[in-house]
Amino acid sequence: MGEDRLVHIARCDWEEWRDMYKRDWPRHEIAFNLVQNYIDWSKRDRKIKDLALYSLNGSWRENGTFVIIDRIDLYMYTLDESLDTLRRALELVDWDYYYVSVMCEYETLLFDTFKKLNVRVSVARPNTMYFLPKEEALKLNVTVPEGLQLGPLQPFHAKIINDLWPHRETGSEFSLERLIRWNPSMGLFNQQGDLLGWCLFTQAGVMGSLGVIERRKGYGRIVVKAFAKRLAEMGRNLYASILVENEPSKALFASVGFKPIKDVNWVRNCERKFVEWSSGDKLEFN
Repeated sequence: MGEDRLVHIARCDWEEWRDMYKRDWPRHEIAFNLVQNYIDWSKRDRKIKDLALYSLNGSWRENGTFVIIDRIDLYMYTLDESLDTLRRALELVDWDYYYVSVMCEYETLLFDTFKKLNVRVSVARPNTMYFLPKEEALKLNVTVPEGLQLGPLQPFHAKIINDLWPHRETGSEFSLERLIRWNPSMGLFNQQGDLLGWCLFTQAGVMGSLGVIERRKGYGRIVVKAFAKRLAEMGRNLYASILVENEPSKALFASVGFKPIKDVNWVRNCERKFVEWSSGDKLEFN
């Protein structure tokens, strides 16, 4: 038996790989959405910078195990209930650099890997995943107050959102702009076109980065309902990942009809080498 290694999953196999997660639908829908996202993105940019989609020894067909590294974001998933394949894959990640393990369902496994490899945890932020089936979202009644209007975000809004985002860091404005350019989004605007509220659609098909310019105006609720209904019209089930201590956001999504379904964690490790994404990174569009 040869030594384990991380092997890139070939672009020509992505559709077959994606379809593995259709089983027991929608149990593995997040994994399906994630692969579909990169299928869609690859049509916009065939060589997305700093993106790697790995399986262990090229064995993705065996149990759907993957590790995806997208700049500093790290995603993982497996259909292997023993978690052995994912454990071996995580031990091969170059943890000399820092990553944010996004919406990780495998917290214990990840922390055990860190302990084995002497990787320190920088931040661990427990979240609750919420779900709303598209059939329910289609029934939502969206009322927009006079003088306000809904519409997609524009790339220049990334700076506004990033400046107000409590989780911003080096490179986050770039990531927000990419989501705005390449994925659905929803903004609430006044008559002058000023941004009042917003929500983005992440790589994993999750509503994220919800924000408002002013609180207690009802802007967040308008945006959430409108975006959920719009995504449902596109055939999407709705997901949201919310910090466990964020009671206002949990109450907001619950009032719209979202139900908690599982616990996840956003984990950032401490880098063992210095790495910095250039603030001058630019997207290239065809």
